[in-house]
Amino acid sequence: MKKTNAKIYFRLYGDDFPIETISNLLKLEPTNSHVKGEEIIRKPNPHVTYTKAHYKKDTIWEIGTEYEETFDLEEQIIKVIKQLENKEEIIDEICETYRLKCYFMIVIIINEGDTPAVTINKEFIRMANHIGAEIHFDIYANPYKSKLDE
Repeated sequence: MKKTNAKIYFRLYGDDFPIETISNLLKLEPTNSHVKGEEIIRKPNPHVTYTKAHYKKDTIWEIGTEYEETFDLEEQIIKVIKQLENKEEIIDEICETYRLKCYFMIVIIINEGDTPAVTINKEFIRMANHIGAEIHFDIYANPYKSKLDE
């Protein structure tokens, strides 16, 4: 039986900016990054035929967690917030200098109907507001057989 998994990340994105410079300014290595125009490499899928290349639409810099089994997302939110703590002014300057936008993404994969608690604590709200970040949710609910169906 698969368990419910979730991850959270903070993303800076825009037309074109130097990823290494952002890493140096924030003193953090991104967990994910790519440059606008890079080809999207897709995993082989025997059910899909790709006839046209697709390319990244933005340059991105991300810091976040990997997928983890969880029933409470607050721990993962805190892991990301702690890495960005006291860097709000730097993030503001980066966004202004390179004309970037930013957001936090919370991704939840629900298995067996086990939904996690999502707490948006004051520290998270304060940081998102300070840097002008939106909070996005990406939720995937996989099918399952409920005990009520029996």
